[in-house]
Amino acid sequence: MRMELRHLRILSQVEASGSIRKAARALCLAQPALTAQVKRIEKELGGAVFTRSRDGVRLTELGRYVIGSGRELLADFDRLVAETSALARRTAGSRPLRLAAMAELDLPTMLTTLADLLPSVSVATSTVPTLTEGTRALGAGEVDAALLFAFPGAECKLPEEVGYLDIVPVEPAFVAFPADHPLADRAEVPLCELAGESWIAADDPEECGRERLFHRACERSGFVPRIRHRALSCEIVLPLVRRGEGVALVHPLCTPPPDIVFRPLAGSPVSRSISLCWQRSSVVDARIPVLVERLAEAYHLKVGRRPVYRDWWLAHEGPLRARVPEGSPAPAPCLEPLAALGGCLC
Repeated sequence: MRMELRHLRILSQVEASGSIRKAARALCLAQPALTAQVKRIEKELGGAVFTRSRDGVRLTELGRYVIGSGRELLADFDRLVAETSALARRTAGSRPLRLAAMAELDLPTMLTTLADLLPSVSVATSTVPTLTEGTRALGAGEVDAALLFAFPGAECKLPEEVGYLDIVPVEPAFVAFPADHPLADRAEVPLCELAGESWIAADDPEECGRERLFHRACERSGFVPRIRHRALSCEIVLPLVRRGEGVALVHPLCTPPPDIVFRPLAGSPVSRSISLCWQRSSVVDARIPVLVERLAEAYHLKVGRRPVYRDWWLAHEGPLRARVPEGSPAPAPCLEPLAALGGCLC
């Protein structure tokens, strides 16, 4: 492994947080993944940066040198990026900062955050239809940063010049029932108990990977799903669920109307991850920690406004990083046209 500036940022975050667990939360990484990353960095440096105990981590003598020198290096680099960017704007005019996202993801928060951090830079936004296209656009230098989601087994290999961090490592699919369905009063539903149901599935490109994941999950639960209808969005799916045409997997941030309930699947057999990807050579690179923090807070705020997802999150992922202000209006049900954003998962 070759040491890069991002590795110094990781070590600095661990030192500032005082523990791997807290640093993993701040970096939106799984704790085992961050632990493995720190070990690889220490191997490359030739010695331990931290001593670990039940109380957290402390810097070794080597660690104090690395972190102290690294902070100066990061500050110099960030200053170089800012000054170079300013010089480029003065001498050649500035090109727009190019941001992209797959459908449903939080492009507005990415846009407003970078507009705050880079007030003199104009921004152009676009959507990418698939993970493959988003990865290609990043590798080709067509976008500076993108929000992308991936289903297990359908991930794309990123070029070395593209960095990434998970904003949401696990986003589960929920199942939608009519409110009078026999399983509607469960806190969560084992997939095997849905073997006899008809399903309303999303009409996705095959490369998306979610239908493949869904079918594998059903096979592990002992059945082959019976697909009765295919539809593009909650606006179409939920009326079919209401009529008793079948059950459907839905996005956990969707909001059910009063006569439909959403329930988690036990063990989250169908899920996806949401990641921020960016060009390391872009001016965005120095702003990634703030951008990741704001994207995570915005997502957690949405989770907190949806009781079923909030309860699932607290039970499986831990505390939320943003609190819903008192008196905030409830999110609109997904049957309302403005809320129908293609949220159904399967």
